[in-house]
Order: sequence, then structure tokens, then C-alpha cells
Amino acid sequence: MKRLGKYLMGLVYPDLCEVCGRSLVDGEEVLCLHCLDALPRTGAHKSDFNLIHKRLASTTPIERAAAYYHYYRESPYAEIIHRAKYGGRPELIEKMARRYARELADAGFFDGIDAIVPVPLHWLKLWRRGYNQSRYIADGIRSVVPLPVVDNLVASRGHSSQTSSGVFARWLNAGNVYEARRPKELDGCHLLVVDDVITTGATLLACCNALKSAAPSCKVSVLTLAVAHMS
Repeated sequence: MKRLGKYLMGLVYPDLCEVCGRSLVDGEEVLCLHCLDALPRTGAHKSDFNLIHKRLASTTPIERAAAYYHYYRESPYAEIIHRAKYGGRPELIEKMARRYARELADAGFFDGIDAIVPVPLHWLKLWRRGYNQSRYIADGIRSVVPLPVVDNLVASRGHSSQTSSGVFARWLNAGNVYEARRPKELDGCHLLVVDDVITTGATLLACCNALKSAAPSCKVSVLTLAVAHMS
């Protein structure tokens, strides 16, 4: 009966591909097979030192780094993240994260990782938006790989939106925003920090720095759905 109800609802309100607008068929989620095939994948996880490592280069070592696809501002694929983040549809990136996690699991990316840490939002921003999109990404990964999602990392103070900020302004904006509240729980752990998109890398690196500062014996890896193209 449940499948029948879903089928009937699909006739009235069909799920559409977020890129081309075609009706999705059984087995398709968010993207039709044609648009999924055209997704500008990074393949970053296949390299021990990739474009993400380079963007996050600092005194905090990043063990592994992965991003599903390249983010170009004018690309229709960028709209998936925009709709999830600002349009009240976070389930879109949860489904995308679930699909990506299957690929990464097959490649052994999650081997040895102990917990998932979503990039947190300050409580005021969380209240305004109603959800943390990074948590949805973490939940999508967890549905494939049985890893705990921990809320140890918090945004201890608010910061302004970085959407239109320059590189230096982003670094200043993200500095000293995050902190780990229970550092002893992180000792010796390999933590996977997840977010929706890497632009300059300021936010992700600030999170990794906070974790490493609180628990120097921990290891950090990162995963995002997208990595922005920077000229």
C-alpha cells in the first residue's frame, strides 16, 4: 500500500531532476541518470594529496580529503546546494551525500575513521535557518557507513555570511569561531569533518584547527559535497 501511495503521489507531483527538470524514474534521486553522468566530479579521494589538501595547507595536517564535484557559481549543479542551504530543502544534500558515501565506501575512504563531525552553526543562525545543512550531509554518510555523528564541535560565536567575502576576509571571519567542548572524547580519534562546499577553505580549516588544538592526538580528514573553482 505504501508503494502504491507513493506511485500515485508521483503521478500527481512527480519528482523532478534538480538540474534538467525531467521527471525522475525509479532508482533516481535528485538527479536523473543523464545529469548524474554529467556531474563534474573531482575524483579527489583517489589522490593522497589533492586540490583540497592544497587549499587547506597549514600547520594542521589533513589526512584524507574528498569532494563530490566541482562548484561553479553559474552551474545548475550549484543550485542543489543553494536550494538545500537557503531554500528549506536540506534533504537534497542528504541524498547526494548518501550516494557519494557509497562510492567512497567502496574505495575504502572511511576505513579507520572513528566519527563524523559536521561543521556547526552558531545557535542564532541555526534558529533562523531551522537546520544545519552539514548535519544532513553527516546523516547521509551515516546511513551508508555506521559511524557516530558527534556534536563536540560548536560555533562559540557568530560570524557574518561569507558568500560575498574575499579570501582574506573569509580567513579573518572564520578565525576563533569554533571550539571543542569535550576534548578528552576526541583523544586518539580519527575525525571526519563534513560541510557542504569548500570555497577558500577558511571554515573547514578553522574547524580542523579547533579540533587539533583541543585534542592534539586526534587526526582529521575532510569531506564536502563540492569544492568551489578558484581562478
